[in-house]
Amino acid sequence: MDDRSPFWSPVPDWSSAALSTAMVSARPVAAGGAWQLSGECGGVLTRLGVGAVRGPRDRCADARYALRLSPDSVLLVGAGPGDLTPGWHEPGFAATELGDALVIVDVDGPGAAAVMAAGTEYPFGDTTVRPQESARLQFAGHTIAVSRRPAGWRLHVPRPWATALWRWLEAHVE
Repeated sequence: MDDRSPFWSPVPDWSSAALSTAMVSARPVAAGGAWQLSGECGGVLTRLGVGAVRGPRDRCADARYALRLSPDSVLLVGAGPGDLTPGWHEPGFAATELGDALVIVDVDGPGAAAVMAAGTEYPFGDTTVRPQESARLQFAGHTIAVSRRPAGWRLHVPRPWATALWRWLEAHVE
């Protein structure tokens, strides 16, 4: 069988990967554990000290936060294995530990808005309140979850697409 590896981009060393210009920086971050919660999640989020479930425009500087994926599903970031156990829980939610399923990348700086605009048609500048809006959107051809950070955005990228998205960032961080 032919070796197809030359056709694929090498996977970056996520522990040291970084892109930086005068206007934008992009770097993977270790944000703690990641979980997908489905069902009635309000009680467990309150117990874990997570405030509002956020969409892609909502600012979030917390170490532990939840992003709305759908009306009954959230991405919980920053919760460790001692905080939750996988499986079904009463009063009616399921928890799935994502482990290394995501690569989380911060895109910061005064030029970050231009990078985000190049990757999606989503109107980040629109200030219309949309309380049920999903943080999941199309960015650079991939479905990812996005959160607004104080100096830019945080991209939650499924690991199989992280290298391709990183190559896209390399071409667009100027």
